[in-house]
Amino acid sequence: MCTMSMHHIDSKQDTKDARLLLPAFVPPRAPLQKIFIDDLTATHSLERRRLWHVPWFLLLMSLVQLSLHLIVNGCMQRRLIYKPELGHEYWRFFTYMLLHADTWHLWINMCLQCFIGVWLELEQGHWRVGVVYITGGICGALANAWLQPELSLLGASAGVYALLCSHVPHLVLNFSQLSHRFLRIAVLLILFASNVAFTIFHYCINHNLNPRISLEAHLGGGVAGLLSGFLVYRRWQRLDSLGPQMRNNLTNC
Repeated sequence: MCTMSMHHIDSKQDTKDARLLLPAFVPPRAPLQKIFIDDLTATHSLERRRLWHVPWFLLLMSLVQLSLHLIVNGCMQRRLIYKPELGHEYWRFFTYMLLHADTWHLWINMCLQCFIGVWLELEQGHWRVGVVYITGGICGALANAWLQPELSLLGASAGVYALLCSHVPHLVLNFSQLSHRFLRIAVLLILFASNVAFTIFHYCINHNLNPRISLEAHLGGGVAGLLSGFLVYRRWQRLDSLGPQMRNNLTNC
């Protein structure tokens, strides 16, 4: 009888010990479930961020420029090209950027604007880069009309120069937080130096003929991009200086 009671007490003690051990294994389920849910949520937010972080503005501009180059005729070109004597037709300050003289002119501008502007649009946003690009085009047309009033204008070079020069305010405002910042500076310097060298060569050897380069529009677009970049580009805040809620909002936007 004593043996049975001792055995009964031992079994109760074992059950009690097992119950005491149970909570040590149960709580990890909740964090695992939370991790799983958070992982699913993070995946969806990553998809949203990937969808948002596509350079839609530059892709749209390139698509419109390519499409117009394929379908444009003489009548459309006369209605869209910029002519200083038709400055009261205000749409021409923008639409001339959609036209190009030939296929080489189109491809070089499309490649440059995508190469120069994609990271800007990913880091500064669509509308900011759009404002800089269009402002550069308008100021390029104004500079051309002021300095070369007898010349018509077509091509997106003024907008490309605006994007190129707007890298300067982007670097100044966010230098410490940008990745590959010294590589960016080196690439910008190479692009700028090669363009200056080509322009000097074209002026000296070809006397700026075939094609006729509007240096005035390039300068106007570049200055506009430099100044408008300081006005519209944002300075990033350090994530470690923000609270968790603000950090999540920035991550999911």
